[in-house]
Amino acid sequence: MTRRIAFVLGPLLVIAALAACTLALFAASARPAPLEIPGCERNLAESSAGIAAIQARLKSLGAARSPETCTATRLYFLEAVKARAVTALCKTGLERERELGRLDADVEQINAAIASTCG
Repeated sequence: MTRRIAFVLGPLLVIAALAACTLALFAASARPAPLEIPGCERNLAESSAGIAAIQARLKSLGAARSPETCTATRLYFLEAVKARAVTALCKTGLERERELGRLDADVEQINAAIASTCG
């Protein structure tokens, strides 16, 4: 009887091993390669420069409440949202997740600043 079980289980184990190898090959090839989207480097650089310019403008305006500060804060919000969109499209992996988390926090903070500055 044990010989009969071994006769049946032997081919099943071979089939199971082949199936596992095949699945492993498909899983390895199913991972998409990072896409090289045209213009990503330029768009990331422009977003970063736009945020830096608005931050410098806000710093020069100081903490005073004024229509100009309100406008600059709203523009900062738009630049941060744009930078988030570009990051979501152009970056991958852990770097993407870190940047998106940072930008999400920045957007929340800027939104709160708009509420307090622009009333």
